[in-house]
Amino acid sequence: MTMTERDREDDWLDFLARWSAEWADAQDPDELEGDDLAACRGRWLGFPGADEERLTALETRIGRRLPPSYRSFLALTDGWLNAGDFVMRLAGTAEVAPLDEAEAERYTGCDGYLGDGEEPTEEDIHRSRLWHRALHIDAEADAGILMLDPGDVGPDGEWAVYSWHSWKAMPAERFDSFRAFMHDKYREFHALAADGGMVNDTTRALDAELEQAREDLLAGQWQRTVDVFARAERFGRPGACELGGQLEAFLGRDDAWSRVYHLPMNPAHRTETLPARLAREIRHPWRRPLEVVEEQPVEVRELARSIADGGFVYEPAGPFGAVVLRAREAARWGDTDGAWRVLRDGLTQWIPPAGDVVAPVGLLADPLLAPVITPERGRELLATPRAGRAGVPPEPVPDRDPEGLDWLAGETWPFRGGYRFVLVEGIEPARLVDLFGHEEQNGLAAPATSNELNERRRQSEHRRSADPWDDRAVMVVGRTGAPGWGFAFAPESAGPDADRLRSPAARASRSASGARAVVVWCVPGSRREDGGPWEPPAFHLSMARDGEIGYALTVTMPPDFGSTEDRPPRAPIVDRVGTLPRTFDPDPMLAEVAAVGSAKRERCPGEEHMLRAIAEEFGVTLPRHALLRGRLHSFETVGWSRGPRHGDTWLSIEGVR
Repeated sequence: MTMTERDREDDWLDFLARWSAEWADAQDPDELEGDDLAACRGRWLGFPGADEERLTALETRIGRRLPPSYRSFLALTDGWLNAGDFVMRLAGTAEVAPLDEAEAERYTGCDGYLGDGEEPTEEDIHRSRLWHRALHIDAEADAGILMLDPGDVGPDGEWAVYSWHSWKAMPAERFDSFRAFMHDKYREFHALAADGGMVNDTTRALDAELEQAREDLLAGQWQRTVDVFARAERFGRPGACELGGQLEAFLGRDDAWSRVYHLPMNPAHRTETLPARLAREIRHPWRRPLEVVEEQPVEVRELARSIADGGFVYEPAGPFGAVVLRAREAARWGDTDGAWRVLRDGLTQWIPPAGDVVAPVGLLADPLLAPVITPERGRELLATPRAGRAGVPPEPVPDRDPEGLDWLAGETWPFRGGYRFVLVEGIEPARLVDLFGHEEQNGLAAPATSNELNERRRQSEHRRSADPWDDRAVMVVGRTGAPGWGFAFAPESAGPDADRLRSPAARASRSASGARAVVVWCVPGSRREDGGPWEPPAFHLSMARDGEIGYALTVTMPPDFGSTEDRPPRAPIVDRVGTLPRTFDPDPMLAEVAAVGSAKRERCPGEEHMLRAIAEEFGVTLPRHALLRGRLHSFETVGWSRGPRHGDTWLSIEGVR
């Protein structure tokens, strides 16, 4: 049983006697002198207790009764040595007193609680004034001060304790009560002594709890382990931070492993915890990946570089390695739900490479599989028995990707700014580049995140000529939810021009005899910049088979299509090619246009209706999670606009630096 469980409300003696004995056992008497040496020999860090007369005298001096835990503490020991490593002595009753005005002002400035930010609230101002009302209760501290605040009282009558040290460079730390402060300092003593190999009943009990928690975690009982890992970590028990970090990483905690300051260099960790730890640092939003790589020890720099450039491959040993390969293949083509199902079904085959590895955290470093592991799936993984442990598997979490295509008409960013996609029947996505890739393309680019793709799009714009028909797109590729269909997709902010549009559907439909290709291009109304011209909504659909356009529809809204008091609503511009199937009849779209006023022109009226119709006609879906969070291959397409015809005029402006 640990110290925390054995303590009772007023049982200071057992707690302080245990602390004193453990402290004495951890010391080298030859390095001690004065009060510390006497405390070590007497195995007691305290002093004789204050009698009722001294307690009453202190309360009379400060004008109020002391809080319960502090009063009972002083009755047992009138002062204390080594409250942790940074408070060398707690004051006795004769020394406890408020600060004088000059000191209070000085510490108010040092504390810096109010800062220079927003207008402080009454609560903020009250907190900042603690130095003027609180009691100074330490006699010696390491560049710091300890205060007991009668202006911060809990429902149990306890006063908050505030601890401030200049070297922490932060406002004073708050504790709910004096008892809470002392328990924290006891844990601090243990944490700092752990490196010296201190062993006693408390450490043995904590280590036994930690080992049981490790077994519970492997058996899928992760909820039981959260408090155990946290408590063991506060006591500085070896391995507690590392085990807790693995748990936090799968729970989606941004601060996972933040309290682990050294990389695991044991070769057994090279597959799991080492790459996962490196990936967390490299992918930090405020760091530049290559800078993080150069900061790493030479022996892991190559591994770190592979994570930074997206080339790392998670390769666990044993049967789970084959499971991971199948999951990667699904994820690289956008099927993150399928990838998760493969991993979930194979988790029982995972074997830890070392005793302090309790989950396949290497997944979180793999550039293709890390986006698959959402916090919900992380909890499911933790709840799944693995490494040969028995247990009941958890209820599977729902798939991430919705059915159909109409989710594109929602508020999902960045697609709310517009998009275009190509659906091709009878083809693997790797071959799409051969059908409508730009002549400068040499196969697919490596899988990339949405941010990396934005940079590729900027580079593509710089490579283009100034001709208005050179409007190639950088599109990601993958498999649709329908067997045998591949897709290419790109966000888009500019709409199609029906007169100049050259749909790539014709080229894409040459994938196989009788194969169909579908092109959709949709943009809502928007302004490219504040005060700029209004870009009207537009929607384009085209279908081709065997290299020929079968039908096409382009609907463009005029800039002000809503009705006003002075005029009726303006009619949209509709361009048709061929005979449209009944399901793509634009009349429902046009009816919606007529019903929408100019206040809602940021939407593309009829978009949701048409997307549902396309999904029903061809039985396709697009993988939302992969498009938003995953890494997908990409390529640069041919231009989507025709070249000039006789009678066309255009103006090209090219800047030269």
